[in-house]
Amino acid sequence: MQPVDFTTLTAACAELRRDWLPARLEQVYQCDRFTLALALRTLQKREWLTICWHPQAARVCIGDAPPRSPDTFTFSQQLRHQLSGLALVEIEFIAPWERAIDLQFSRRPGDPALWHLYVEVIGKYSNVILTAADRQVVTVAHQVSAQQSSVRPIQTGQPYEFPPSLNDPIPSLEESIDRWRDRVGLIPAPLKRNLLRTYRGLSSALVLSMIEAAGLDPDRTTDTLSELDWGNLFDRWREWLSAIEQQQFDPAGRELGYTVLGWGAVRPAKSVQQLLNDYYSEQLRQQEFVQLRQQLTQKLANLLKKLYVKATEFRSRLAQSDNAESFRQQADLLMAYLHEWQPGMKSIALSDFATGEKVIIPLNPEKKCGFECTSALQTPSKIEAIESGDRSTFSRSSSRD
Repeated sequence: MQPVDFTTLTAACAELRRDWLPARLEQVYQCDRFTLALALRTLQKREWLTICWHPQAARVCIGDAPPRSPDTFTFSQQLRHQLSGLALVEIEFIAPWERAIDLQFSRRPGDPALWHLYVEVIGKYSNVILTAADRQVVTVAHQVSAQQSSVRPIQTGQPYEFPPSLNDPIPSLEESIDRWRDRVGLIPAPLKRNLLRTYRGLSSALVLSMIEAAGLDPDRTTDTLSELDWGNLFDRWREWLSAIEQQQFDPAGRELGYTVLGWGAVRPAKSVQQLLNDYYSEQLRQQEFVQLRQQLTQKLANLLKKLYVKATEFRSRLAQSDNAESFRQQADLLMAYLHEWQPGMKSIALSDFATGEKVIIPLNPEKKCGFECTSALQTPSKIEAIESGDRSTFSRSSSRD
């Protein structure tokens, strides 16, 4: 799943500022443990702003209306209590080239912000934090204790601290191609890896689409690039920075993922909001489908395993039933000639009732009476009589048979 990078977040925020500031916050609903929906109303329209801190699908965009089921989450109740009826007046980045934004709420446009809803879209560390005007944390989607993180704990009642600043150089349109080339190609290595390691604000998806738009191979080493190759790549680099500076984007779906710069587009989108909502909704549905499929497959495998064991047992019993008549005749002979048995005998030869021929019956010398009662078709009364040597029980059983 393609994560939201700085460029995508910038494009989403640019559209939100243009179309949804200022807006009245009418309702807060938490869809699941990772997703909030804020009902925003302007003079022209009303929509739901999706704020998600999912480890793989963290995002901010106009999305679908939430379900009508009751909201039982404490986090949304606290937000509803503090923010309902206020106006969303500003959306700002907390620092240059950081994937964290500040949604500011006040009583009316132009008034100082009373509340700050910080949305950090940083992969598995994504979070949403509500603070008062003095930046004291009032509530947080996911609290981080000092034991979990000694660098940046996040807990209610504590002052909100910005994420640790990055040390990589900031991309700039003022930088010359020679300086840019020296940085990217300082150490010969694959082009994709060098770009990601040299500057902040880049993502794997952005770098791949940039290199492909320049007609290059992302695994090609920097020391093999020609002057023309460097020039084509630098043009794409400046195109990316110009789009961010001018807040002009071209959202579209790609074969794998999406783009807000139009590179490799196969499915144009009406807006960045629609692009993000459609992509991540589909990806999360697919992820849920795969999880349910795995659970069902595992459950069915366990049930089938038990059924196979039962089937094997039934087949074994059916195979034994083929010799049921022979076992019955042997049992009748054993009960009729019980007096001829001696302890320790491994077999006994008895005369058949009908033919008079000798029938050799194997015995188990470890049994009390020595008889090998292998047939599952023998009646319990007969088996108990044989193993206990109780002749009176045997006699009563025989008379009834």
